[in-house]
Amino acid sequence: MPLIRCPKCGQAYDVPGVVAVRLPNSIATCHCGEWIAGNKAALLARMLDPGKIKEVDLQGYRVDEQKSSPFEEISDEPEAMSAAEMVSRSVRIVARGVNESMSTVFTLGQHPLWIGRKGSHIELEEAELDIRHCSISLRNGEIVVRDADSHMGTFLDGERITEATLAEGVHLLRCGSALVSIEPTEEPGKAVEPIALADSDVFDDSVLRVLERKAREGGAGKRNMLVCVDGPLVGQEFEIPATGLIVGREGHVQVPDEFLSRKHFEVIADPDGTVRVRDLGSRNGTFLNTLPARNTKVQRGDEIRAGVNRFRIEQRA
Repeated sequence: MPLIRCPKCGQAYDVPGVVAVRLPNSIATCHCGEWIAGNKAALLARMLDPGKIKEVDLQGYRVDEQKSSPFEEISDEPEAMSAAEMVSRSVRIVARGVNESMSTVFTLGQHPLWIGRKGSHIELEEAELDIRHCSISLRNGEIVVRDADSHMGTFLDGERITEATLAEGVHLLRCGSALVSIEPTEEPGKAVEPIALADSDVFDDSVLRVLERKAREGGAGKRNMLVCVDGPLVGQEFEIPATGLIVGREGHVQVPDEFLSRKHFEVIADPDGTVRVRDLGSRNGTFLNTLPARNTKVQRGDEIRAGVNRFRIEQRA
């Protein structure tokens, strides 16, 4: 069986085949707090029926790659760390959100520092961030900033990045509507420890209320549908789930339109059933009728316009 490796810290796990086949429908977390298996669907299933989805404990399958064989027994005794493992560096983080701000020195070591809306070391709840938006970590002695496939992207010194290495000096990070300055420093700071996401962190409170109501009602009631009335997908309909629907060249609804961004806009229903449309930082904008759609309620008869496309919200029994 090939080794399963954490995408963030690189820790390898030698998981037996009988366990590996269950991972896609289970939840498994690395010792650094990063998900290795599991998604919103698995978490939702566990919330509605705790006995249905199990969390797989991977710690017994951790591989010490300094040993000659991954099958060699791993001792519980702490071992001396190599020089590379003992490297640490500090960064001064000054973050400004809509109504929140902070200034702290963090010391990076083995674990990534997370910036996001919940379940993160730096939490900016009103800055239009993803739950975990981006991370700052240490790799071979260098400080690396990495976008976590966020909806609105991560921008370092004005350039959109997937991953970038920091040079010395002060750098400006923009994520959502938050501005974060990052400066490598020699000052000792707060050690970055692993931080795990709780099930309740993965969903907004409003989404949780919708899911609970739907579970009680057995899924009864009308469904909100996104209907394309003009463009390449004209005539097609898409049900809007409780967790929202992203439209773009690579969204949940994939539209072959060069004027659309990769993730262009999102439609999501409030607990009372009202649908909102939100632009996701697209190049050409999203409009509700003729006005920009930032986080705007959609009324009956309204049209959502993006690129050459027009959409409406309709209800189905």
